[in-house]
Amino acid sequence: MLDDFLLNKNFRVKEKTLCLPDKVEIKIFDFEPDNPDPEKPIIVFVAGWISLINGWKDVLSILAPKYRVLYVETREKRSAKFPNMKTIDLSIEQMSRDIDVLVGEMVPKGQPFYFAGSSMGATVILDYLAIKKRQPVNSFLVSPICDFPFPGWLLFIIKFIPAILYTVIRPILKTYLSYFRLDKKNEPDQVKKYCGTIDAAEPVRLKANAYAIRNYSLWEKLSDIKSPVVIIGAKTDNLHGIDIMEKMVKIMPLSSLEMMESNKETHSAKVGEFIDLYISSH
Repeated sequence: MLDDFLLNKNFRVKEKTLCLPDKVEIKIFDFEPDNPDPEKPIIVFVAGWISLINGWKDVLSILAPKYRVLYVETREKRSAKFPNMKTIDLSIEQMSRDIDVLVGEMVPKGQPFYFAGSSMGATVILDYLAIKKRQPVNSFLVSPICDFPFPGWLLFIIKFIPAILYTVIRPILKTYLSYFRLDKKNEPDQVKKYCGTIDAAEPVRLKANAYAIRNYSLWEKLSDIKSPVVIIGAKTDNLHGIDIMEKMVKIMPLSSLEMMESNKETHSAKVGEFIDLYISSH
């Protein structure tokens, strides 16, 4: 069922299914303005780990009335369909290959396009850029992650605790995020949003995905990225460190850093306006 914000008078949206070579099916929300302009580029939007589309409603509400936007629900999300859970690859590298399939099938040849994404979705985009497939005009990436340093106790849970006990573990994950990784005092809405994504996650694939990405590192791939990249960070975001993003910008030759005040702001209409202004001015 579509969220209320998707029932907008200024754009149309269709839910589509992309069938991948390993028989996994992922969901794509295909946004199109009421008065589409074929001269305008397409935006491919890859959201973060187990993110819900409603968390990006303010950004999409700015972009969708002006551009065709392909919002990708990556394979770790509940909406994905698997032929056999035990044999499915949930690594960053595989998600990068999924994006390559999407660009090949849904972005017409010769059509300029941009990437936008956040957190793990931004990581997937950077991995894609490093393998030198069809390149975008630019990429707007909110708080990308270069590796996933899960604490020891969480790795123990991932490896040994059955997914069926997720309901018991869920409060622990919420507490960890709320008090150690997010600003519960100053950004209660963001804490509520992240806790909502934990509630909505599918336990078996969440566990399998976490195990698949635990040793991933993007650092050695960054110097291979020759496409322009704008990293968007938040000054008060404890979950995605500013120092990490500054280091990333130094390694990527065509990158820059745009700072906003808070995690909430990086998910607000301000990001949509920033992307729109960049695209319209180029």
